[in-house]
Amino acid sequence: MTHGPFDGRRRFVGPDRRFELVDLVDSGGFGHVWLARDCVLAREVALKFLALDRLVGLRPDPGRLEEVRERFARESLMAAKVDSPYVAKIHDCYMSRTDPFLVMEYVDGRPLSAYVRPKPLPLARTCRWSGQMAEGLAAAHDKGILHRDIKPRNVLIREVDSAVRIVDFGLSRFIDASETRGAAGTPLYMSPERSRGEAGDERSDLYSLGCVMYEMVTGWPPFGDDRADPVALARAHELQSPTPPQVQVPGVPAALDELIMALLAKAPRQRPDNARMVVRAIAEVERPLEAAEANPRAGPAHVLPSPSDGSSADSGFADRLSAAELNVRRLSGQHGPSHALVVAARMELAGLTGRSGDPRGAAELYDRLGRDCRDWYGPGHPRTLDAFTEMARWVSGRGEGSG
Repeated sequence: MTHGPFDGRRRFVGPDRRFELVDLVDSGGFGHVWLARDCVLAREVALKFLALDRLVGLRPDPGRLEEVRERFARESLMAAKVDSPYVAKIHDCYMSRTDPFLVMEYVDGRPLSAYVRPKPLPLARTCRWSGQMAEGLAAAHDKGILHRDIKPRNVLIREVDSAVRIVDFGLSRFIDASETRGAAGTPLYMSPERSRGEAGDERSDLYSLGCVMYEMVTGWPPFGDDRADPVALARAHELQSPTPPQVQVPGVPAALDELIMALLAKAPRQRPDNARMVVRAIAEVERPLEAAEANPRAGPAHVLPSPSDGSSADSGFADRLSAAELNVRRLSGQHGPSHALVVAARMELAGLTGRSGDPRGAAELYDRLGRDCRDWYGPGHPRTLDAFTEMARWVSGRGEGSG
């Protein structure tokens, strides 16, 4: 009897039992992702198994089954050509008769969906991750490859350096060709043309990127939430204009607001022409944040300077925010969340968030820390009072570097 890789009995898969299954890390509508060990190269990899029965049925026609397997291999080969530090690499593809799977770079981190909702992200973090996503899309589009399902769940954030890895390139194209129910994708982030069942082009990916950026900036997607009716979402994407992020969240830079709204234009021709234009636009939004870091007494600036040379740049604040956040997680793991060192690290992170030009984010972090300290130490403890005092300073505009 042949056992599948998910029944707890068979722990090795692939030719000559090359891959040892270690842990099931994700399960979606079209398959499962396992952390595995490559016994030949002695490294961790991710194995993405395709659930054939969900695509072709439990008793498929043999010819249809072979067609689906061949298409999966072909799309995987195309996706493997994408070369970008912001796209998870595909190492290999194995076309087992019952359990075809991809061998991918294992990304030790969490999906972007774990960072968004209902709180907006700090502006520097939003710009950094958005720029990296745009660069990853640009590298794929240069090869003629579309993603077709950009969403927070398909964007992983590495633990070690807080950098983006986009996953599942090519899978939606394969599903498109295999499904009879219409275009694959996620209604919350799907472009109007994709919602109508059209193939779309690279500007369809940019629309989805705009939806993700909107969620990063405001805390919610442009239309509805996960409970919304897919048909209603499709109509909203086709017919409704989202509320501009600046209206939802005061303090969003005008240039970032304009970029997101341009990405969310209903007609593809009204969106940026390509992902590299988006990379350059995000770099321009980052420049005032960098200027604020160089001259903190000047406070946050939202006026764009002259155009850049087109190169992308990671904001220094974004790097420092990532390092500060990693330090909070490291200390929490070592000492527990209520330890004084963790509280001090969270105070530092909140202050840095404010100095990056995001007083709203600083106030929210101080407020959250104050509530935690109140639960741990009591309402009159100095740490509780310090956190709430700093929150009030940033709310009133009296935070460090705010004026």
